[in-house]
Amino acid sequence: MSLLKKINPKNFFTKEEISVLLFLILFTVFGVVLKIYKSSSQKKVVENQFEKTDIDSILVAVFSEEKIEKSDVITTKNKEEPLKKKSININKASVEELTKLPGIGEKTAKKIVEYRQKYGGFKKIEDIMKIERIGPKLFEKIQDYIITK
Repeated sequence: MSLLKKINPKNFFTKEEISVLLFLILFTVFGVVLKIYKSSSQKKVVENQFEKTDIDSILVAVFSEEKIEKSDVITTKNKEEPLKKKSININKASVEELTKLPGIGEKTAKKIVEYRQKYGGFKKIEDIMKIERIGPKLFEKIQDYIITK
């Protein structure tokens, strides 16, 4: 008896089982091909999107595959000049200076100034969390860039 006759699937499975197996194999292959096609087309869309827009360093860091360490400097919204660590005194900064902090908009900056005027300033940087809209997550983002002295 030849080797092919010994391995013949008809010796192990019924016709119905063979047709079910072929069906499953066909759709598994189809699913893998579809997934590969979708993932390759999504990469092209992302690449095209980045070619047409001006991306700041934060977006590049998010989508980059390289490991980027926490820097002493971040790019501000206004892109005028980089924001250095411990560079903004929250007891003296103007609304414009406060909006350079990541996650701080004009409304929140105004609330910081109002709080400072009402209560005589901040004794420690953690006191900034008393401002509405500034919680632990936002504080974590800005704590390296603010001082009270």
